Amino acid sequence: MVKVGIIGAGFMGSMHATVYNQLPDVKIVGIADIRGEKAKSLATKFKSIAYFDPQQLLDREDITVIDICLPTFLHKEFVIKAAERSKDIICEKPIALNLKDADEMIDACKKNKVRFMVAQVIRFWSEYKFLKEAYDRKKYGELITISCRRISPLPTWGWQDWLLDSDKSGGALIDLHIHDTDFICYLIGEKPKKIYSRTVNKERPYSHIYTTFTFNNDLIITAEGGWNYPANFPFEMSYLAKFEKAVVEFNSRNNPSLIVYEATGKVDKPTFEKVKAEGVGGNIDDLGGYFYELRYFVDHVIHNKPFNVVTPEEAKESLYVVLKEKESADTGREISCV
Repeated sequence: MVKVGIIGAGFMGSMHATVYNQLPDVKIVGIADIRGEKAKSLATKFKSIAYFDPQQLLDREDITVIDICLPTFLHKEFVIKAAERSKDIICEKPIALNLKDADEMIDACKKNKVRFMVAQVIRFWSEYKFLKEAYDRKKYGELITISCRRISPLPTWGWQDWLLDSDKSGGALIDLHIHDTDFICYLIGEKPKKIYSRTVNKERPYSHIYTTFTFNNDLIITAEGGWNYPANFPFEMSYLAKFEKAVVEFNSRNNPSLIVYEATGKVDKPTFEKVKAEGVGGNIDDLGGYFYELRYFVDHVIHNKPFNVVTPEEAKESLYVVLKEKESADTGREISCV
């Protein structure tokens, strides 16, 4: 039995707790949050123990795993504390706000011989897994180009508005858009050669970003990410991938969400298993990639298997690429990423 302690009882903590509650080999033994009412409410819902001081949860010797669902600027502190207490760790993305912190987190986990996974959840999302498998197997021939998009209402739901403070979240560039940057690097299997990025909102730095990635063989991929939309605007994640023999279109707003238009004239509408997310709120009604991500993590902890879908080093590399996007946006120049 994997005994999990969750630090952070906001939306993501609630999402992770909902997943763990559906896994038969997991027990949520504690939920910590300095907002006592949040910790108590979530702990009561999942028949666990509330902690108002995360340190008390970290000090429990019977805990197998610490799940860190805290604001990004707190990731380093609590990953290192958990590693020093010999806990296996899953930490919400992004790994950190800068590369130095990411290195210290990775080093602490290696030094203390604990497992460490960063929750780059899109790698586990069914429609993105479909694209990755099609690319790797050349199911539709070579990839010609792909454009990704991720747009959201302004995230006013964060604790003390931390998401709107670019010093704490990195803005949409690092908190939201990194999903697509990470997936693009994962899809192609390498960093881009060159990056050109522009931001469009001066009032909220890095709240909307457009990037062109140039890979080897002059493959061009574009991505847009932004969260400067009104509260009634529906969240969207999407991609349009053009292969030699087909176009694959995904949009989270659509039903079906994914359609393949083959050059032969065939139209395919793959279906994916849905895992209902009841009572967690947010912008999705399906546990989706969160379920597959945490099931993968728990399975690999139980069976002592190496993480191969996402490693801490890969999460750091995705942060490196996003920071190159920031450099390009700040300078107005195309940036080498090699």
